Amino acid sequence: MGVFQYEKDGRTLFGLDAWIKLPNGQLKRVRTKIPTLQHAKMLLAKLEIDAFEGRWFDRQLEAKITVADCWKAWEPITRRDNDSWRSDVDRARHLVEHLGERRAAKLTRKDIEEYREKRFREPTRRGGPPAPGTVDREIALLKRCISYAVECGTLVRNPIAGVPLLNEPNTRDMVLKPVMLERVLKAAPPAFAPVIEFDYETGLRKTELRFLRWEQVDLTLGCIRLSAKETKTNEARVVYLTSRALEILRQNPRQLHSPYVFVNPDTGRPWSEHNKMLRRACARAGYAGIWFHDLRRSFVTNARRSGVPESVVMKLSGHKTRSVFDRYNIVDEGDLKAAVERIDAARREGAVPALRGEFSTRRD
Repeated sequence: MGVFQYEKDGRTLFGLDAWIKLPNGQLKRVRTKIPTLQHAKMLLAKLEIDAFEGRWFDRQLEAKITVADCWKAWEPITRRDNDSWRSDVDRARHLVEHLGERRAAKLTRKDIEEYREKRFREPTRRGGPPAPGTVDREIALLKRCISYAVECGTLVRNPIAGVPLLNEPNTRDMVLKPVMLERVLKAAPPAFAPVIEFDYETGLRKTELRFLRWEQVDLTLGCIRLSAKETKTNEARVVYLTSRALEILRQNPRQLHSPYVFVNPDTGRPWSEHNKMLRRACARAGYAGIWFHDLRRSFVTNARRSGVPESVVMKLSGHKTRSVFDRYNIVDEGDLKAAVERIDAARREGAVPALRGEFSTRRD
């Protein structure tokens, strides 16, 4: 028993046949063939150490854990803790399709590169390949799933923790200026134009806007109250309205048989296909590449540029994390120039002391 030597086809080979005693007193037999004596002795020593430290079953379990298993364990955590869990579910669909049956502990940089190549060959709903940032977020999700398995003791280490992301910019910077909005509103169908302008004034998510009900609107206080189940973040939110947003609501006729605020008069149901409706209006106005979601981005950016503190803007828009908010809060050269002008203005008013005199050095 233990390491033994044998002959085969004129060659000297080695094998391992040993009983490993586990911490609970159970004996586990291990039989395998090893090409060299040194490797056979090293393997025996490693097995004995693993058994002594109680890692024997961990090693056996680790060999069976797949990428799909890692996602299955992480999915209820992201559903509970992250407001973007629906996006995680969509990203995991691609991961499981291409890597689901792969052993998580054996993933390599090569596996990740092969995954990227496959994804870049797959068309999206818009017809082109996914953006590098999209694939980056899928790989980042894979890393989180495996890291969670490590934290739970299911895996010993994350083999792709050091694999770099592409880190190519994927943030839209489209912000509609008032003159652009005016042209789009003139080109939009009269019944749909209030939907566009109201979202520009409030920054509501498309689902929040589409299913907005009159019972959620308080015209007296000038606000909209969204319950926790009606928001993406599962947190109740109060959205106070600008005077223009209130005017839109007061001018918007109520449908007798519908509880919703914005209703398609041809169907009697809430508007759908917002992107298509806006895209057609933009095309008639001479603009291209504008999405309905850009109205929400415009609200966030305009509110911040108006001097509203970013923490308050986040409350108005319902952004829970700073990283997501920054994707909507567009900072351009105009903002930088305006910031310097405010510094100069404050200095002229005496709010910020100016530096006077010459710099000097003093030796103690």
